[in-house]
Amino acid sequence: MPSTRRQILRALGLSAAMSPFLPFLNREAEAQAQGFPVRLLLVFTGNGSVPSKFWPSGGETDFTFAPGSITEALAPFKSKLIFPKKLNRVQTGPGGHESAMVPLWTAASRNDGGNFGGYSKLPSVDQIIAQAIPADTTFKSLEFGVMSDGAGANKNLLSVMSYAGNDQPIKPESNPYNMWDRLMLGTAEDPSIAQQELEKLRARRQSSLDLVRNELRALTSKIDRDDRIKLEQHVTALGEIEKRLGAPPGPPPAALNPEPPREGLDLAANDSFPEILKLQNSMAVAALAANRTRVASLMWGRSFSLVKHTWAGVQDEHHTLSHETTEDATNKKQGIETWFMQQMADLLTQLDSVPEGDGTLLDNTMLIYCNELAEGAAHNANPAITFVAGSAGKQLKTGRLLELGPDYDWAQLLCTACQVMGATSVTRVGDLGKEGHIPALLV
Repeated sequence: MPSTRRQILRALGLSAAMSPFLPFLNREAEAQAQGFPVRLLLVFTGNGSVPSKFWPSGGETDFTFAPGSITEALAPFKSKLIFPKKLNRVQTGPGGHESAMVPLWTAASRNDGGNFGGYSKLPSVDQIIAQAIPADTTFKSLEFGVMSDGAGANKNLLSVMSYAGNDQPIKPESNPYNMWDRLMLGTAEDPSIAQQELEKLRARRQSSLDLVRNELRALTSKIDRDDRIKLEQHVTALGEIEKRLGAPPGPPPAALNPEPPREGLDLAANDSFPEILKLQNSMAVAALAANRTRVASLMWGRSFSLVKHTWAGVQDEHHTLSHETTEDATNKKQGIETWFMQQMADLLTQLDSVPEGDGTLLDNTMLIYCNELAEGAAHNANPAITFVAGSAGKQLKTGRLLELGPDYDWAQLLCTACQVMGATSVTRVGDLGKEGHIPALLV
């Protein structure tokens, strides 16, 4: 029985170019002893939260979300969440934001680098996992940004959160058009659509799905009903992304102008932030569903973000507001964080709507959310403002509010992610926190 995606596509009479358009099928899971793959998804927001309004209250399994609280929108997913309270997050080096941002996913010391210090000395957890696990995927990892390259201080250090290794930051892709092309094209080693075909496509202003519709129609007679429904759902989602992106205004760009403006979305406009976020979320879900990668991250904004969250009723620049401590400022900060958690609820809904066996894509994912800071005004990252969603293929015991500090810390949560993702030889992430994982999180 074929076991790799390439072999399975060939057995179905399809080319490797079809991989972006196909969700992970039941027959793929059946061909692999481990079933559906486990994914990791990291989600970031910056500038701090309002801790007193973030955490649910109650017991370990009977916790509740207070009306009007930041995380109230997550209530429908209570059974699939873990809230690990009081995890110590160590900051390191100079810089109020830099000291928290650089070790966010690395839990690692930093290099020297001027007044605000330098990059991480060690890789981030997503890259540790991406390099450690064998995966039949086009991309080892995908890094999605949402205006993560926007205005704000110290763009070098505060606009990245993933590291391949010592002094090796990985810049997230903040341009959804570039990310769409990347997902459809694949890589130089494994292209999904030939460049000349994509250029013809752009010139004709047609959907990239037009290139594959006949093959997809022929496929429906070769797969079972559940896979047909999943396929239709996946292709519909891709079509919606294309519609929201809009089309390029004319023929393919010249080499000296690789990023032309596209109709309908100004990537530099403040008011485009919500739509870019939604597009990047949808593409991340599509990439995970189609097994394009098993490791992804979403950087919703950047540290020191100056975005004005007018859609949340806030006219102030986010970073400026984060330093204010008046009641009015606190209410505005809560409004921004509440809006972010509403977007999180939408992301969880998308993940949970992709069926995989007797569960969903969300069930086969470990999503870790963390805010750069606990309180922006104090530049204090401790304790971590975080939660976990999904059970990583029934490995995590969800539906719980846990008081884990001071026995466990942030680095051990990252190490737990390595364990459930199959990087079982990893016993320590970074050099700042404790060694080992958190057994209490596991089934």
